[in-house]
Amino acid sequence: MPSSDKAQRLRLALPPFDARARERAADQEWELSLLDPEDPDERAILIRLAHPDLDKAIESGVEEIVVGGEPMNPRLHLAIHEVVATQVIDDDPPEAFATLQRLVQSGRDPHEALHMLASVVSAQLWTAMQERRPYAREEHVQALAALPGSWDAQFGGARAPRHVPAGRRARRRRRGR
Repeated sequence: MPSSDKAQRLRLALPPFDARARERAADQEWELSLLDPEDPDERAILIRLAHPDLDKAIESGVEEIVVGGEPMNPRLHLAIHEVVATQVIDDDPPEAFATLQRLVQSGRDPHEALHMLASVVSAQLWTAMQERRPYAREEHVQALAALPGSWDAQFGGARAPRHVPAGRRARRRRRGR
């Protein structure tokens, strides 16, 4: 049985399962209680199932969805979730879990808090690739410390947009929703 610290890491590292996610998992005949979030492969399944709209988009071969008016690649989104979950669960860097705890304890939605950490990871990856340089741990830690202020500045203090596949968004618009 995991320690209470490990249990909290596992609980916070994965996006929560809402009714739609549980229904999608059941439709695909997944027994959620049998999937181990400590196993990276099973963790990836749990993360994908926790995002039923992204899972459906990937299953349908959709390469891009629209979230908050911006295009997003569903596979990349889930991959970044996996990176964040691994950082939190493995305590590497330890500031990732500490930041996640701080954000959730301050009243932030746990999934939104994961997206905040993901924004830091994404920026680190982009910079490393663009500038062809190694991972800069100190920059990563500083960016984590800047949350939620840097996130609020980017999104105007608004909640992060929900994942809505482009096709459904277009249908909602046509129906006047």
